[in-house]
Parts: sequence; structure tokens; C-alpha cells
Amino acid sequence: MIDASSGHPTRHPTSLPGDPSPRSPEALEVLPSTVAGPADREECWRRIGVTGDRSCRELETYIHCRNCPVMAEAARAFFDRLAPIGYLESWSGILEERGARRDLEVVSVLVFRLADEWLALPTTVLVEVTKERRCHRVPHRTGGVLEGLVNIRGQLQLCVSVQRLLGIEGSASAPKAPAADSIRVDDPELRRLLVVERPGRHGPDRWVFPVDQVAGVIRVGQATLRAVPATVSQSGARFCQALFDWQGVMVGILDETRFLDGLNDQVRST
Repeated sequence: MIDASSGHPTRHPTSLPGDPSPRSPEALEVLPSTVAGPADREECWRRIGVTGDRSCRELETYIHCRNCPVMAEAARAFFDRLAPIGYLESWSGILEERGARRDLEVVSVLVFRLADEWLALPTTVLVEVTKERRCHRVPHRTGGVLEGLVNIRGQLQLCVSVQRLLGIEGSASAPKAPAADSIRVDDPELRRLLVVERPGRHGPDRWVFPVDQVAGVIRVGQATLRAVPATVSQSGARFCQALFDWQGVMVGILDETRFLDGLNDQVRST
């Protein structure tokens, strides 16, 4: 570097303050900016670097300020600085609040069809979705809601009719679905068995019931839910907690507590 006042080359010391190892003039020629004061280092890339007038000689070597050790040292000092008092606690509270709010705003449900009705159950009670299989009648007990016993993974489970519980008419007597119901597929091969479960007094209570079609698991925002109108049939409204629009159809979310309590009461009274 040339001293503008004297016109003679400026001599740099061979070691930096606080640096235990002396440096040769050649090393200082490679890193001349390391002897600059903190204020100069903070502003050099803005004044004479790529965001300034580009008069810095080191641009010939490093091409860009982000490759220069001066900027690397400034970045290291920036990220290693101590956080202000209360900063970490403040952000911890903000992140915890946002996480709790997201959990309350969205509910995960399984959407399925019974005849012409689209319903949904929270995935918290869902155990398995499996292909339809033979149901074995129980002598003197089969009828009404209870349809019999079905083998699920080597265990006999109670198979029930949710259509009878909700008072939903069968597909044969019901009118055809409207054209807007584009997700409906009338194919016997698509019939499935849903296995649901909840904790009971003497172990888990598990139920199996057939459905005509399974659309899949979706996430529904709480803001999109609607209240169940009074025009809905009393049998269905008694077990639904909310409604929502999905792909052109109205889906009713079953209240898992009332729904499973209703199954249990109907089977016990059979």
C-alpha cells in the first residue's frame, strides 16, 4: 500500500497485537486488511468492496467480498456474539405458542362413504383399513347393529353396521349421487372394513364396520368446519360434531365418543 501523504510504501508490522506467532511481510501482503481497525473492517465491503466503488485491491485475488477473510471474520464475530438478555426466552415462548396453535387449528380425519353419505372419523381412533371379508353370524345375537364376527389378523372382532346406527338407507333404495360427486366410485371391489379402537375399562374396545368407499386421510382446518344444521336427520346429527366441504361434497365428522358409545349401547342391548 502507498501512503498518500508521503508517497512511500507503508511498512506493516510482522505480527498483530495479540497474535503470538509473527507473520512475514508476504503473509501480510496476502491478508493486508487483517490489520485494519474494527470500524474499517465493518465498512470496507460496503465502501470499497462489491457493494461500494470496487476500489479494493483484494478483489483481484478474492473476486468477491464473501471470499475475503475480512468478511469471514466479521461474519464469525456476528454469529458468535452474545444474545441480548431475554432474547432466547422470548423466542422460545413464541415458537411454543405457534406450535400449540397449529395443533388446535388442524384435525386429521379419514373420509369414507356409506351409501350416499360422506363421513369422517378422527384418525386418533383409527387402527386399520383392510379389505372386506366374510362375517360370521352369531346365533341369537346377530341382527340390528351387530352383524357378527370377523377375523382380523387372527383375532375375532365384533363387526357392526354403522348404516343402521346412523339410519342411512342402502345404496339400492337411495337416489343416485349428483354429478358434482366426482370422487364417488360404485365398485364392490372398493368396499373396505374400518377397524377403530378406544381405551376401555377392561382393555381396549375394538369395532369393525364395512364402508362402501375410502377416500383417504386429509387434514381439515378448524376455520372451515360448519355446525350441523337442524335439517340433518336426527339419527345422523346425533353423532356428527361438524361438517365441511371437500371436493364438491359435504362431509360429516363423527364425534368419536358419541359414535363409539352408540355402538356399545346398541350391541349390549341386542
